[in-house]
Amino acid sequence: MVAEHVVLVETLLPLETRHGRRPLADALEPLWPLANVYPGVRVLAIDTETTGLAGGTGTAAFMIGIAVAEPGGVRLRQWVLTAFAGEAAMLDALASSLVAADLMVSYNGKTFDLPLLRDRRRLQRGPTLPEPPHLDLLYPTRRLFRKAWPDCRLATSERWLLGLIREDDLPGSEAPRAWRDHLAGAPSDALAGVLRHNALDVLSLLALGPALVRSLREPVSWGADAHAAAAIWARCGERGRALSVLEAARERLDAQGALELARVLRGAGRVSEAAAIWERLAGDGNTEAAERLAKYHEHVRRDWTRALDYARLLDQGPDARHRRRRLERRLAAGQGRLDL
Repeated sequence: MVAEHVVLVETLLPLETRHGRRPLADALEPLWPLANVYPGVRVLAIDTETTGLAGGTGTAAFMIGIAVAEPGGVRLRQWVLTAFAGEAAMLDALASSLVAADLMVSYNGKTFDLPLLRDRRRLQRGPTLPEPPHLDLLYPTRRLFRKAWPDCRLATSERWLLGLIREDDLPGSEAPRAWRDHLAGAPSDALAGVLRHNALDVLSLLALGPALVRSLREPVSWGADAHAAAAIWARCGERGRALSVLEAARERLDAQGALELARVLRGAGRVSEAAAIWERLAGDGNTEAAERLAKYHEHVRRDWTRALDYARLLDQGPDARHRRRRLERRLAAGQGRLDL
């Protein structure tokens, strides 16, 4: 017991411990480009179990779990309230751990766990909780896998990325009742189930970040959306990596992915390859590709006839009408084609 009405359960797990198919040692891998952190950075995973989903001041966290990967193993800490009078002490203990973290990872923590903890801290009239930079893994997971998976719940991510299938796991929706029953004097088996459920959640968060980085490097092998992976690489300035993942998935890209590949190829100076992609898409009725071709033939090839052919496939907006009139004037002046 760390304070009156607060119990701390602390566990040190060896790095070779398997979590699904993966060892916990994965948690020491860098998280670039999901977060600007490298080996040696202290990453803290956090998850809460709450009294319900009613929202507002009626919801409180009765259990907070955190995990940090260290060279000597993964240290798991779980604080459990035995009465609401211990809430301030539990949040004090959490604050001490957050101060020492360089990055915090969660799953839907930006919209649920962290706002809840902030609100509870205000109600306790305590100092503001320290918040290190926060990586909510739900968002990159959705970007990469929403087209491939039936949903992006944590359990689904665990199954597909870690090979973890929970057996005899207490559903999170039953955790509040199990905690209340324990406070009322029921056997501790149910609360042990809540502790195990929370521990699996937190350990998964440490392992999921590196798994998502692997899927960014080889999206085809992992069934991830290569277009989304390339966009993440490009935002980090890794244009070469963005191009490589798109080219590896060339045959699987949808229209938007193919347009992105053409855009990156053009940026790399491979304009004729980009034009070949635009031609295929324009043949399927893609107006964005037709617009790209109209610009390509007008400004690069100086082929006004071909440019006008593609411009005529565009809508009737003012920009498209202006482009067609300009090309018609050039053709009327006898400039059918100029290859410079």
